[in-house]
Amino acid sequence: MWLVLSTFVISTCLISATTYGGTKMEPLYNINRSRTLEPKVFDISTRSSLSLFPVPQDNAIGTNDLNNAITLLSFHKGRLAYDKYFKNAVQDIEGGGEYIPIVSQNIIGFGQTRRFLLYDFRYKICQNYRIVVSLEKNIEKIAIADARQRHFIFEVQAHNAKSQDYRDYTTNLLLMDLSGKDAKLISEERIGNGVTWFVAFDMIFLYDIGKDQLQVLTTSFEPSHHPLVEVIKRNKGKIDFTWIHPHPYLPFAILTGGDKDEVLVSWGQGKDKTPTILFGETATAIQFSFSPDGKWVVFQNRFPEPKKTYLMPVSEKYPHYLGSPILLSNKYFNSNNFGWTTNPISFVGSSLNKLYRWELTNSAHPESDKATFWDFIVEHDLEKLTKEKRQGLGEKHK
Repeated sequence: MWLVLSTFVISTCLISATTYGGTKMEPLYNINRSRTLEPKVFDISTRSSLSLFPVPQDNAIGTNDLNNAITLLSFHKGRLAYDKYFKNAVQDIEGGGEYIPIVSQNIIGFGQTRRFLLYDFRYKICQNYRIVVSLEKNIEKIAIADARQRHFIFEVQAHNAKSQDYRDYTTNLLLMDLSGKDAKLISEERIGNGVTWFVAFDMIFLYDIGKDQLQVLTTSFEPSHHPLVEVIKRNKGKIDFTWIHPHPYLPFAILTGGDKDEVLVSWGQGKDKTPTILFGETATAIQFSFSPDGKWVVFQNRFPEPKKTYLMPVSEKYPHYLGSPILLSNKYFNSNNFGWTTNPISFVGSSLNKLYRWELTNSAHPESDKATFWDFIVEHDLEKLTKEKRQGLGEKHK
């Protein structure tokens, strides 16, 4: 577990980095000096990593890779339990999928190639929706547009059947109504093949990589606006990225996947609007995933080797929202092989025949003397940063 309290907080090291607008920028942290949080490890009877997704049940995570069923992996008193639902409800439940957040307190859903499956735990019903029919079309990504109305957004790639070039395809966003027995198309939006997108704050954000341009739509595909657009426009040519990871409710986002360093940008009042480099040359970080309560973020570091997984606390008390990184594991979890549980909050990753779990509560960490384990981490981290006068924290933190 943790080292003694006096040595708990992560050491940080600032190094020279890219300049923005003539001002030398320094990364917030050097992850090579991160402390470690050990997991609880469970043996599972598989030869390959499990696909994982969130479920509404407490202290559990789901997989569709076992026995053609939805299996809830739940954690009780140090033991792992398997509870199977919807066994053989449809053919080929196994085989991964395009996963989304929980739809409601009783419903989950995910896509597979051309179909989308909704599972209702309360009524024990599985609904199988055919989203596309043509063999040249595939579902690439899914987002919830309106959970109450059962509206979902599907990114569909359509390959040119007359072409041998695998890059010869078009990409559309489909807004679908799944409130009835059959899927109904509400609206369709053509997007470029070099566009990444996500849904946040009840809006669709589309980033054109080639044009370095961010567009915002409502979830009904109508033009909209968000302060993040101005942040990206103001720093055009200064930052380089492919993916945007917005915090669920705080005014900041993490930009990754470019030729330059990962950066944090903020549009919050009283916060520095200059892009902030996270790790500089010490990391190439991807797959940022915020916890359901927004108080933690996990990311994977793919370079330098070995690949590793890290955790950071999130708080408005930090000058840049993010606290010192904590090394979780020398394991690297692929995008569909990790996820979060609720009540309590824990991070779970699957690697081959092992399941790794980090519970982020006082009960799992008796060294915490605060109201929550998160409070314990944040308070002592801020004290350390203040003592070392990092990030402008030159006065004693209160």
